[in-house]
Amino acid sequence: MANIIKINNNPIQIKEYNGQRVVTFKDIDLVHNRPEGTAGRNFRENRNRFIENVDYFNVKLTDDEIRRQFGAGKNASAITLITESGYLMLVKSFNDDLAWEVQRQLINIYFRTKVTRSIPDVKQKKIEARLRNAKARQANILLKIASNPDIPSTYRQVLQSYAAWITTGKKIIPLSEVKQKTYTAEEIGEMLNISANMVGRIANKIELKTPEYGEYVWDKAKHVDKQVATFRYYENAVEKIREHLKLHTAQ
Repeated sequence: MANIIKINNNPIQIKEYNGQRVVTFKDIDLVHNRPEGTAGRNFRENRNRFIENVDYFNVKLTDDEIRRQFGAGKNASAITLITESGYLMLVKSFNDDLAWEVQRQLINIYFRTKVTRSIPDVKQKKIEARLRNAKARQANILLKIASNPDIPSTYRQVLQSYAAWITTGKKIIPLSEVKQKTYTAEEIGEMLNISANMVGRIANKIELKTPEYGEYVWDKAKHVDKQVATFRYYENAVEKIREHLKLHTAQ
C-alpha cells in the first residue's frame, strides 16, 4: 500500500498532522522492538521537557475516520502525535546498535520523505503557506529557548541548528551526534577538592543520577577485570554539586 512504510521490517502507516509527518507511541515501540508502552512511559516521565505543537500534538478524536487515520482504538477520545524533534528527544535513552539504525531509517525514510498527492494548485499553495508559517513559529520558539543563558552551550547549539534546519532545510548539526562533555566522580572530586565518594553521596542526595544530569556508561572496574556501569556527570551536575557545597559550607 502507498501509505505504508517499512522501518526495521515493521510496517507503519504514514501519518501527517499540521503539515508534517508524525508517529504514535505505538509506532515507536513497534519499529524499535520495544515492549508496548515503553515510548509512552518515557514521554510521561519527561513531559515537562517536550513543547506542545513543536515536539508533539495532542489531538482530539472526534469521529471514527480520524481514529482510523491515526490508528487509534474506537473508544479513544484523544491521541498524542510525535513530531520529528519529539521523536529524537524521546529515543535518547535507546542506545543499542539497532536503535541507531532504526533512528536513521525513520528520519531519512519516513520524516523527511514527502507524500506526493494530486492537489489543486490553489489549495496546495495555501497548504504550503500554512506549513511555512508553522515552521517559522517552531523556529522562533526554539530560538527563544536557546536565548536562555541558563541552558548549556551544547543544548543551545542544538536548538539553534535545529531552528535553522526547520526554516532552510539545511542540515547543520545532526542531533544524534552531539555529545556533552562528561565527568567521572573522581574528576569532579579533584575540581571541587572533595572525594569521589562524597561526590556520589551528594549526587544521590540531590537526585542527580538522571538523564538530565548525566548518563550511565560501561567502564573497566578498578580492581577486577570486568566492565561495570558507572555514572558520568554533565556540566550542569558539576554546578549543582558546587552549589550544594557552597550552601552547606555557609551553614
